[in-house]
Amino acid sequence: MTSSLWNRSVVIWLLATVQSQFGMALAGIALNFLVLHQTRSASQMALTLAFSLLPNLLMPLVGALVDRWPLKWPLIGSDVLRGTLQLAVGGAALLWGEVPLWAINGAAVLTGLAGLFTGPAGSAAVPALVPASELARANGLLGGLGRGAWLLGTLAGAWIVTRWGPPLAILMDGLSFFVMAALLGWVRLPTRGTLGAGGSRSYLLTEVRDGLRVMARSRVLILAPIIALLLNASLAPVTAILPKLFEALGGQATGYGTFLALESLGVIGAGLLVVAWGDRRSPQGLIAAGLGLTACSYAVMWAWPQPAVLLGSALVLGLGFGLINTPFQTLLHQLVPGAYLGRVFSMLAMVSSVGMPLSLVLVSPVLDQLPLPLWFGVAALAQGLGGVIWIWGIQTEGRLRTVQIDVVGS
Repeated sequence: MTSSLWNRSVVIWLLATVQSQFGMALAGIALNFLVLHQTRSASQMALTLAFSLLPNLLMPLVGALVDRWPLKWPLIGSDVLRGTLQLAVGGAALLWGEVPLWAINGAAVLTGLAGLFTGPAGSAAVPALVPASELARANGLLGGLGRGAWLLGTLAGAWIVTRWGPPLAILMDGLSFFVMAALLGWVRLPTRGTLGAGGSRSYLLTEVRDGLRVMARSRVLILAPIIALLLNASLAPVTAILPKLFEALGGQATGYGTFLALESLGVIGAGLLVVAWGDRRSPQGLIAAGLGLTACSYAVMWAWPQPAVLLGSALVLGLGFGLINTPFQTLLHQLVPGAYLGRVFSMLAMVSSVGMPLSLVLVSPVLDQLPLPLWFGVAALAQGLGGVIWIWGIQTEGRLRTVQIDVVGS
């Protein structure tokens, strides 16, 4: 554990995060419009997104591995594999003009599998890089700078897709993964390992079970994945219809890219607020405020689905997302002992992510049949319900404190 927020590993970690988010924003726009241009169907885009998310069902097992393996080398291997897949898809699109949907969806599944380790491992690494007193600021910096890079990547991606088409943006994303892998080689992370009773390694499924028992000790940790499942299930259709909606409104890729860029600006603003406030605002209160902002934003977009209103709402929407996600990272770092962070983060990610592919598969047959703005209304109701559940949970939980551990080997 370092005694300072600013050290070589933290700076390199920030640089790696920035360039990775830039490349992923490029690819996000490019892949959406590659499928849209080939199929003219929001349903097909929804299915491709669902394929990329299906591997998250394996996240709990990966989380247990995160808590017993060294963090650095699996992260680097994941980046190399994802970079290779993106270069293959982008190169095929550049050479052939069109890529078969089975190849795009297959690459989406493999990319999802390769990326399983990065979420829980990245989250578990932060407390090892900075002192506990700086966790809120570190998470704020990571969230703000990451979304700043996402903003630039979104604007660049929209411009590249409009001017030269999707393949070039996908190729640039592939290269960004190799850059991140190189940067991570310079980061110093501690050796990690989970020991069971008697000092020996426990079975993988036993470690998954112990992670669930840790979560069961806190009402907030029980409610968090339920709320995330509800929210992500409602947001999945919105993610799928936005590119088509902007094309219908005459905005093309540029309008969609501007929406994502404004949303990113809001997330950056939230990160700056968290950095400025430090520990002076409770994470649970900020999360409740974020849920309220996102519910109001979607309600406005549902009522007035016009380009100017959508773009204005995107900024407030991003602020709400930032006030949910960054404080939630800090809250988990405060509640969960370090040896269990990988399992808890992965369990939360799996449960919340399941909502997206299931929702996309269920709604894809009617996604193009119903009025596109209707899905904003669904998201507004879900965000509002999530806010009510969250406020109830934190009010009935009482004083939050680190979960006491006596589960390993029980």
